[in-house]
Amino acid sequence: MNQQPIFHIILIALICVQLSNNASIDLSEGLYNETDHVVILTADNFKSTIVNSKKAWLVEFYNSWCGFCQRFAPGWKEFATDVKTWQDLVAVAALNCAHEHNYALCREYEIMSYPMLKYYPEGFVEAPKAYGHAMNRGNTVTDHRQDLVQKILSELREGRGKQYPNLQPYIADNLNDIPLNTLLIIQEPDSLLGPELILDFHKNNIKYVISNNTKLLSNLPQDTIPSLYVIGQDKQAVALKLNSRDRKGFQEAIRRNLQIEVEAEENGQIGDARTNLEKVKGMGDAVFQMDLESALRYSLKREVGGTKEISGEKLKALRKYLQVLLGYFPFNQNGKNLLQEILTYANSEETIQGATIGKLVKEAEKVEKQVFSTPQKWLGCQGSSPQYRGYPCGLWTMFHYLTVNVAEYSGLNPRLALEAMHGYIKNFFGCSDCSQHFQDMAKRREIDKVATFDDSILWLWMAHNEVNQRLSGDPSEDPSFPKIQFPSEMACPTCRLQDDWLHTEVLKHLKHMYNNQNIRYLGANTKIAFLGLEANSSAAHAGVQEEAVPVQARSFGQSLKDGNGTSSSMAMVKDKANFRFIIFCVITFVGLTV
Repeated sequence: MNQQPIFHIILIALICVQLSNNASIDLSEGLYNETDHVVILTADNFKSTIVNSKKAWLVEFYNSWCGFCQRFAPGWKEFATDVKTWQDLVAVAALNCAHEHNYALCREYEIMSYPMLKYYPEGFVEAPKAYGHAMNRGNTVTDHRQDLVQKILSELREGRGKQYPNLQPYIADNLNDIPLNTLLIIQEPDSLLGPELILDFHKNNIKYVISNNTKLLSNLPQDTIPSLYVIGQDKQAVALKLNSRDRKGFQEAIRRNLQIEVEAEENGQIGDARTNLEKVKGMGDAVFQMDLESALRYSLKREVGGTKEISGEKLKALRKYLQVLLGYFPFNQNGKNLLQEILTYANSEETIQGATIGKLVKEAEKVEKQVFSTPQKWLGCQGSSPQYRGYPCGLWTMFHYLTVNVAEYSGLNPRLALEAMHGYIKNFFGCSDCSQHFQDMAKRREIDKVATFDDSILWLWMAHNEVNQRLSGDPSEDPSFPKIQFPSEMACPTCRLQDDWLHTEVLKHLKHMYNNQNIRYLGANTKIAFLGLEANSSAAHAGVQEEAVPVQARSFGQSLKDGNGTSSSMAMVKDKANFRFIIFCVITFVGLTV
């Protein structure tokens, strides 16, 4: 008996298992871990930690895929380390709203953009619209620290913050009421140095004096302001030596005086888990069904589903987005039925609930529903570590795909896919910084003047390359997938003439790459992917007014020019679906028998 086919079967199975494991990531991975001084909160421990706590909490709500959040995270970690001695008074925490388990909580607390900072006072009580106090999103550790100090001072002025030490300046004009060995800081009126140092060393006796208390200052040895003294015997103030007159210099001098050892930081190296992505990278400019489905699921389940109430402009944008998805997303018939159900709900009222849409998608994810042909993981959009690529990559891929497939069919608005993208990113994309960049770029690049389908495809390509150029070298860039001007010379040798793009060649490359016949089904259940496409669809028209997108008898975005489900059109749809499935089987068979 010839053992070669059996060997090939086993070999391919092993390769597929390895590739499936290597080429997928867990969407719930966060930006912080137990080695940071950031407390990691989840839906399981958020309320038990925050509600009725004896201390205050400063919480960052973030999305792990958000590029701005990724750039923000190192500063937040540094800030948490900077104020770690305050943690029995106010703790620094973070909660990942990209984790599916946290969706409902982020929606309940109306977290609509990322990163979002909220302050929860000690004794926080659950109540309607009690979502915590929004804080400024600073750019530096100093910004974070000073914003927090201002908040603490405000809390104390309003009679709250009982756990905090007294942060008011010492106003007496003599030293009689100051205990022995008290450290005394002299600062300018607009400085926060004194309150910060009192919080740093709140278990010790430290006071501060404003420099306009001239009578008290006349009793002290002259020194440059800011200055530091210790009160010795007979109420005599002795100036302490400062290596520098910033917070760090004061901290060093105070530690020397109090004989406090600086906590040694752990130098243990954290293993950098790298996944072998060479197999997927070797496939070049490929579009994977897994990436498209994961982008759509996250978009509807988390971002739309995480929006508490949707009305007005948001609702209009959602309807247009759903219309385009229903017409052109590469879904099986069950998937189109899901999109139709969501669109029907979106059209049913003038104010709808995002949670309802999230529940519909979550219900559709059950295996027996046979809607999604892939797990919610990334393949072509997998990053070298969890914070890289993922959803933003998937979203770009999906909209490139939609612009190309909308462009194949005449009679529609050539800006249809771009308008859907613009409305979605403006109203639902969780990274607010990224959203604003895209809106500014759309205005500057005159998205509203795109006149043809080809221009629509090229507009998005140029916009994507502009974003790549802006983010090249950015901390959010995956070192294993540097931001380049795509397509690369290797992927499309004819797309460039020296340093100039040849737009006709770029257009050919994009139409080929994102054509619905070239989707890769690696890791997909093809029986589910093609389910129901050979049967007559009873879905209703998915358009409104002049921009109707017919969905009858449509195979993976095939829009009938006359909008009618004729028998000849049905035959075309059936033949296309069968042809793709046969090709898949032939390729597999050849691989097994060669």
